[in-house]
Amino acid sequence: MLPRLLYESLPLLYILAGLFFLVITKQPLLLFAGLLLYTCGTLIWVMRSGNRRTDNIRYANKRRLTPEWLYELQPFIQIGLVLLLWRQPLALWLQLLSLPLVAWALICLQRRSHFRHHKIPH
Repeated sequence: MLPRLLYESLPLLYILAGLFFLVITKQPLLLFAGLLLYTCGTLIWVMRSGNRRTDNIRYANKRRLTPEWLYELQPFIQIGLVLLLWRQPLALWLQLLSLPLVAWALICLQRRSHFRHHKIPH
């Protein structure tokens, strides 16, 4: 069994490792590995987050027009789009315009983590 600290940080480590490979390399195999790490980390994060959700999902769905899966993946999709914009050469204005997008994605993740924690303390 993994120590709790390592187990809890694995999705974030996968996401950060994926972003690292996507940012630093231009080799197709490493880009694929980075994309795979980012996607797996994101999906693990979303599954754990959904399991730990403490707000009432039934009423939350009535407030949104987007499907639940898209709502959960929205911050990660935004971060991925920002990464694509940052990889474009000679597009400084796009990079600057993408900063509010990444800020909003991080704010969404922080707000969601407030309502998602273990229901039974260990």
